[in-house]
Amino acid sequence: MARPFGIRPRAALAAAAIALLAFAGFSSGCGAKFELPTESKGGTIPADGSYQMEATWIGMDGVRDVLLTRAGQLFVLFNHGGDGTAPRGAVRAYARFTTSGVPVPLAGYPFRTLFSPAAMCENGVSIFVLDQGDTCIARTNPATQSCHPDTLWNNDVVDLAHYWRVREYNMVGAGGGGLDTVSTFTDTSFAQVEGVAADSRGFVYVSGTVIVNVPDPFDDHIRTRSFLRRIYRYARGPRYPGVVPGDPNMPGAAWHRDSTWRVEEGAGGGFVGDPRGIQWQFAKGVGGIFVSDAGKNEAQKLYDDLSSTPFFRVNADGDGVEMSGPVDVAADENGAMYVADTGNQRVLRYLSDGTFAQRVDVERDAQDQRLQQPVAVAADSSLVFVGDRGLGKVIRYRRRQ
Repeated sequence: MARPFGIRPRAALAAAAIALLAFAGFSSGCGAKFELPTESKGGTIPADGSYQMEATWIGMDGVRDVLLTRAGQLFVLFNHGGDGTAPRGAVRAYARFTTSGVPVPLAGYPFRTLFSPAAMCENGVSIFVLDQGDTCIARTNPATQSCHPDTLWNNDVVDLAHYWRVREYNMVGAGGGGLDTVSTFTDTSFAQVEGVAADSRGFVYVSGTVIVNVPDPFDDHIRTRSFLRRIYRYARGPRYPGVVPGDPNMPGAAWHRDSTWRVEEGAGGGFVGDPRGIQWQFAKGVGGIFVSDAGKNEAQKLYDDLSSTPFFRVNADGDGVEMSGPVDVAADENGAMYVADTGNQRVLRYLSDGTFAQRVDVERDAQDQRLQQPVAVAADSSLVFVGDRGLGKVIRYRRRQ
């Protein structure tokens, strides 16, 4: 049985006592592989804590993220890429329990003003969508129509409308007219953004690559512009109430970056290499941020109020096969963690203490087709949704107990 390679003894969570029995045809034990859909092989499906594929929705080309809210709403984010200023993606709501291969969209939930959406999250009151924007368009030199820096152009952001942005939408009152932005913010110290998370206290977290002027170790008057991977935390309201102007890196925002908390780039637990998908844990126990790290080929749970401090880290399945480029992570109501291990074409499940539990790496449909490019995962107490960008599908699994 694989174990996490770093656990903080300071605040161990109560592990979910879930007995994972093997499927028919596999040896019993922790972390047994299972093929989907799960079949009884002539016997009765065991009432264990594993998952059975219930439905595979086709026609989901461009799927980039999936959100299953605590209120039971299901949203799928699409991004088809492209050039120019035409919208490249959208967020749509779907009925959760459609059993056919065709998803059923729900009316009244178009998310307005999105350009190039990349990720989404919720905190029980609002839905936050991370719009990646287009860095080149945002930095285009009006004189040359080029975004490449030269001796006269320092590559400043001149088009904030097409720079990255977090948009907040109210979860209620959609009606038939769609959802309008409640608030929004950007931070020009971020060069590229990847993931977004929100907690129940009002903080919003963003992962990606930031621009940092690093002091020379021998002369702090000399600084070198560097690109570092980090996770920042943002709070509603101005940093210094009554002070004008506000943060120059966050023009026009009714938010500010919380300088008391951040996750740094670096080796070891609590640090990141290339943080992608992130999610806040709303389960019982110690709160924290789950992070999928494509640079370090691992996933972590980090403490909420201690910068760069891990609760546990995981990097392999029960057979010791290490992750490869994981790009998304989710947590269910019991604190179990699900990782989209994209490079290995599978989804891994860990219990609330980081113990490996299960893997999904085969979608046994009519073509006996493997998961191809799982990029999104969402979970609650009984359901798991996986968005496979390569197959253009969203697959729903249900716990078998």
